[in-house]
Amino acid sequence: MQEHVVSTDHRTATFDRHHPPATAVEPDDIVTFETGDVAYERLHNGESVEDIGLETFNMVTGPVAVKGAEPGDALVIDILDVKVRRAWSVWMPAFGGLGERTDATRTREIEIDGDSLRISDDLSVPLEPMIGCIGVAPAEGEGSTFQPSYPFGGNMDLRELSPGATLRLPVEVDGGLLSVGDLHAAMGRAEPTWVAIEAAGSARLHVDVEKGAAPPTPRIRLGNTTLCMGIGPTLEEAHQSALDQAYELLMDEHGLNSFDAYAYASARVGMRFGGPCGPIVMAEVPDPE
Repeated sequence: MQEHVVSTDHRTATFDRHHPPATAVEPDDIVTFETGDVAYERLHNGESVEDIGLETFNMVTGPVAVKGAEPGDALVIDILDVKVRRAWSVWMPAFGGLGERTDATRTREIEIDGDSLRISDDLSVPLEPMIGCIGVAPAEGEGSTFQPSYPFGGNMDLRELSPGATLRLPVEVDGGLLSVGDLHAAMGRAEPTWVAIEAAGSARLHVDVEKGAAPPTPRIRLGNTTLCMGIGPTLEEAHQSALDQAYELLMDEHGLNSFDAYAYASARVGMRFGGPCGPIVMAEVPDPE
C-alpha cells in the first residue's frame, strides 16, 4: 500500500478517456485528491458567472489510473477522510430552488470553527465534509462535471459520500480514470438549493479493484446499509431502476428467495431522491438480520 497526492495542477471540467492520467496507482493504494475554490473566490471578488465560466465551478482533480482495472470491474473506493480548508455560501439569481428569492449574487465566506461552520455570529451548523462529484471515464464521449449524473458517477451530490462510506463505480475503460471534486463542508440531503456550503480541501481515498463486479450504477455501502442508485429519463423510471436493483441485491447477495425479497423490500427498503442534477432515486437497503 502506497500513498499518493494529486494536486489541483491536474484538473479538468469533464470525465473523458482521453485525459492523460495524473498518476497511476496500484490496487489497495491510498490517493489524496486536492481541490480548489478559485471560482468561488472570483465570484466573491465581484466577477460574474459568465466571466468565470459555469464549468469552472465543478472542476475535478485527476484522473488517476488504477492498474489492472478493466471494463466490467468495480472500482471500490473507501472514503477515509475529507478535509476542508475554506468554505463558501453562494446565492445566485435564477439558480436553484431559492434562486428566485434574490435579485443579486450574494456570497459569504463561512468561518470554520472546529467542528462547526459559523454562518453568522448567531448561527452555526455542524461541519460535515463530503464529496459532491466523483466518477470514472465513460467508454464513449465525455461526461460533464456539472450535470447530469451518469452510471459511471459524476456530480451526484449525495450526502452519504462522506468519511466511512464505500463507493463502487463501474469501470468502463482500462485504468478507470478516477477524478474527484466539488467538496462540500455541509449539505442538506438532495442538495435542496442546488448549492451546498462549497469548499476547498482534500479527499483521502483507499482505491481497490473488484474483478468482474461492476454495478449497473454507483453503489454506496454505509454501515449495514447499501444504497442503490437509480438513474433514468424520468423520476418514475429512476425509481423503478433503484427498486429493481434493491430486489436483485436481496436475492443475489443476501440469498433471499423471490417472495422473501419482495416482502423484505416492502417492509424495510427506503426510497428517496438523490441529487438535483437529474432524475435520481436512491433505494436504501438495510442488511437482513
